[in-house]
Amino acid sequence: MKKLFNIKIALVSLMATALFSSCLKDKSREYHFEDNAPVVDFALAANKGTALQTAALGASTGKINVNFLVTVQSPSPTTAAVTVNASLMTQAQLTALAPTYTLLPASTYTITGGSTNVTIPPGTGQPVVASATVPIIGAVPATLAQGQGVIQFVVDAAAVKTLQTANPTTIYALPLIINSADGLGTIVDQFNKLVYKVTVP
Repeated sequence: MKKLFNIKIALVSLMATALFSSCLKDKSREYHFEDNAPVVDFALAANKGTALQTAALGASTGKINVNFLVTVQSPSPTTAAVTVNASLMTQAQLTALAPTYTLLPASTYTITGGSTNVTIPPGTGQPVVASATVPIIGAVPATLAQGQGVIQFVVDAAAVKTLQTANPTTIYALPLIINSADGLGTIVDQFNKLVYKVTVP
């Protein structure tokens, strides 16, 4: 009887250890500044815990700004600029994240400045996680907070509406991925992708 009791105690202890160790391994929302290296990500993906968001263009038939906020986060001020190299995802990359999404055709948008790269000046201090001052849709503030940069698309709402009308079951998206960061920047892999489902009512 005592042996059976000891076996039960051992099994309970083993299960408790496994349970607590699995909890400790959940690091999806943690940042680690190894060697004080700044980290680079899409703030919205980090704040919401998912890469999939929506850019609702409203009822406008004009051209509308769609903004991707990029942040450099550091425990101490950075001493050099960080150039974040991003690109549009391929359809295969997009499908891996959102199987029902389709790339928005390039004919429906332009990229402000002609590039999906952005340089963030030095001086970043405290970590920045998302920001209400940089909307998904609309104008970007003249002055951004430290550690922030924006990759901006100008989307033709009328062209998107035409696509939606012709293909009502298709979900169109603008997806970006951060590939590298030149300078003092380490990419946070779980937050280096941001996908906007683009909709017009």
